[in-house]
Amino acid sequence: MSDGNDHEALPDGTELQIRMPPELEAGVWSNFAVVRHSPYEFAVDFVRLDFSDQQSTRRGVVVQRVNMSPQFVEQLINALSENMSKFASNLAPSSLESLEDSGGGAET
Repeated sequence: MSDGNDHEALPDGTELQIRMPPELEAGVWSNFAVVRHSPYEFAVDFVRLDFSDQQSTRRGVVVQRVNMSPQFVEQLINALSENMSKFASNLAPSSLESLEDSGGGAET
């Protein structure tokens, strides 16, 4: 049984104990992202787009905005790439391969 904490380690071996507050455990759903940057930081707006109607303009709501340093963005890209490769080779349906090739779902 989980103790409610995630245990990770930094590259230097330092153990991290990360607590998830109960109000964040459910997470949020996002099916689109907008990425912006300045010389000092990146901002990622995670958006939930509404596909319930057939209008030419899609409505969406930002469900979370995350601001990050350029150094952290690079580390995040590497971690996402590594995890996506593992997912694609082990678990992903074959239809995900075409999404990965086209870069779908994010606006830069």
